[in-house]
Amino acid sequence: LRRDFGVLPPGDVRNCLAAVAPPDSPFKQLLQHRFLDGEGLEGHAVGNLVLTALSQITGDFASAVEQLGTMMGLRGRVLPTTRENVRLRAEMDSGEVVDGETRITGTGSRIRRLSLNPSPKPLPEVLRALVNAHGIVVGPGSLYTSLLPNLLVEGVAATISGVDAVRIYVANLMTEPGETDGFTLDDHLHAIRMHAGYDLFDYIVVNKGHVASDRAAQYAGQGSTPVIVDPPLKWAGRAQIVECDLAAECDGPKIRHAARPLARVVRALIETGRRS
Repeated sequence: LRRDFGVLPPGDVRNCLAAVAPPDSPFKQLLQHRFLDGEGLEGHAVGNLVLTALSQITGDFASAVEQLGTMMGLRGRVLPTTRENVRLRAEMDSGEVVDGETRITGTGSRIRRLSLNPSPKPLPEVLRALVNAHGIVVGPGSLYTSLLPNLLVEGVAATISGVDAVRIYVANLMTEPGETDGFTLDDHLHAIRMHAGYDLFDYIVVNKGHVASDRAAQYAGQGSTPVIVDPPLKWAGRAQIVECDLAAECDGPKIRHAARPLARVVRALIETGRRS
């Protein structure tokens, strides 16, 4: 879609739209549905196609996201960090410079440094939202291909570092092959600090609970292991570490955060932080 239509990366925006849709909204399932076959359609998510179409209709990706959010009757607002068409560029430990998310995660080499090409300006509404927020939550998500790209947009990390909001980092449950192989919690925090240039967080939330052994074994077969707290945390800055039992108990094959317990932790930290 990016190559053929010049659309901005729609996947993470699609996930956010689905996440803040009303619980009974038919859009939640529709946006995430992927075509199982069909020439040119196989593997595509419906939401990505809808965002591409709306981008052509409105002439702007940010306007497309806003319009789709209105159609869905969202309980919140989803904003792309920038409206500029940029690509990920990574310098690998091997010295190779690689462009594009798929190629970056498929090299088999550890990422040394990530950048955006070209360096984009932020959507003004994003900076206003950060300044006016009571709480800012970063993560969980793919460190190099979902989280860091947003923090690399000009002014975003600097704004987060200076706001009065309670700032929370939610650590991933598992490492991600091709991105964070063998990473501890401190390795994640180090990568964020080195790329953002600031200590960003007041709290760091990490799972201390049990991960189902059968699922953990499946993940281990793919090179994915639990993200652990391995003291000392040299890159936590002044943030307080909050360890909770956050792994969901579900029947699916994927290890995921338990939504309601995580939401309770985030809400409690924001309320506590605002009172202190």
